[in-house]
Amino acid sequence: MENQQELIVVTASRLFEQFGIRSVSIDDVCTELHISKKTFYTHFQQKEELVDAVLMLKKKNDYERFEKLFKNKNAIDSLVLIIKEIKKNLECESQTMYYDLEKYYPRVFEKHLATKTEEIRHGFEMNLRQGIDEGYYRDNLDVELISAFHSLQIKNTFEQLQQSSKKYTKKRLVEFFIDLMIHLIANEKGLKYIDEIASNSSKN
Repeated sequence: MENQQELIVVTASRLFEQFGIRSVSIDDVCTELHISKKTFYTHFQQKEELVDAVLMLKKKNDYERFEKLFKNKNAIDSLVLIIKEIKKNLECESQTMYYDLEKYYPRVFEKHLATKTEEIRHGFEMNLRQGIDEGYYRDNLDVELISAFHSLQIKNTFEQLQQSSKKYTKKRLVEFFIDLMIHLIANEKGLKYIDEIASNSSKN
């Protein structure tokens, strides 16, 4: 059974995603949970703290989901999943919620953006080292630089290409990134493996 603070965060998260952060007041959250504002303030001193807690919850849920997704997978299979998950997250994110977050809670926005960028960088770095150890990636890669480059570029590039005057399908964008990254980092064994994946996929 979730405790009261967790229930407040879960409820606020649902309301923020549905209506945006600015449109949802502390009164709305209290009404939804049938609690008093006095009870709310025993857990959060202000709305900004609640917004921060909502983002922390999302981060925790994402981490648990990624752990299950990547379990017992090799580096290439994990890399393909990483790119697909980044794309999926962009599709599922509430645009109103994140617009409100950036405009009205810039301190919280910057904090979580920096954390998310660092986590993506760390994830790419771990993937690169795993791929080198497994013999799928080139062993002369500059792991630190490549992981930093991708963590900064992939999300922004996805968004910019989707907003460009010429519309690209999401499937095409994902396949482009997978192809681009694999050919940048994979050795002959890795390229052969990705070709086998593509061949098997076309047969199904």
